[in-house]
Amino acid sequence: MRDIDFLKLYASATGLRIMVLANRLGCETETERVLHDWVEQFLSRFITFTRGALAAERRVLTNTDPSQDADLDEELYYFRANYEDFWCEEGDYDLWDVVPSGMVGFRRILGQIHRDLRVFLSSSGLALPKELPPMRFPSHEIDPEDIDPECYEDLHGFDDDGNISAIYALLHGCDRNDGS
Repeated sequence: MRDIDFLKLYASATGLRIMVLANRLGCETETERVLHDWVEQFLSRFITFTRGALAAERRVLTNTDPSQDADLDEELYYFRANYEDFWCEEGDYDLWDVVPSGMVGFRRILGQIHRDLRVFLSSSGLALPKELPPMRFPSHEIDPEDIDPECYEDLHGFDDDGNISAIYALLHGCDRNDGS
């Protein structure tokens, strides 16, 4: 079993959790918010785990009772084995498979989590909201019969004779006579 630096893992996880929370502020859809919350909860559980491991290391280092050496070593071994066998173990449902490709910043954070913590992020149990697809307006030609000439004058400022519309002049503060 390799030597695991739980203090470095703890510091990295807390920094990454802050990055996830900061990145969540830019979420525009419910799916994005749910994914950020999922990763934030995962990191919170991992931080709690590393705190327990750090406490176990501290107990081993500060132990003065030789009769407790075996129990404390076993407890620390449990944390190391748990990290390697549970946190680092890859599963069937990878979170990367459900993250939309447009969430570039979030994907970078996931990559950094994988590099720094060497943990597997599972999507097992994740319930994403069903969102409506973006609305697409039908593309069709405008029928000239549908254009109201009075509205055209009010929106664009001029009628067919080149005169300034009264509403346009009122809204934009220009004189109807000189066009300024």
